[in-house]
Amino acid sequence: MSTPEPSHNAAQLRLLDVIRALAGNEVYGLRLADIARKVGAGEPIVLRDLLCLAHKGWALQDPEKRWRLGHEPVQIAVQFSYGLREAQNRLAEVEQRYTRLPG
Repeated sequence: MSTPEPSHNAAQLRLLDVIRALAGNEVYGLRLADIARKVGAGEPIVLRDLLCLAHKGWALQDPEKRWRLGHEPVQIAVQFSYGLREAQNRLAEVEQRYTRLPG
């Protein structure tokens, strides 16, 4: 028995597209028109998405009106990296415990 294909909300998917469009442009940022073109949506809709993302720390706008990723996705990436390091340390401890020569 196969699981049914989940339904996706177009606005939610567009938010993910906006985040992906911002990625890699942290230094110079992007203009609203550039983001709208990359996402394939109108500027008013993309602006609403950007303001929503900015409210939650996922995007920010500089004084020159350019948009870039906010602090939230970077903090998530740092937490991910920390979690991986913790798992590697734990694995190394287990490996050391089981590979120690008796003596």
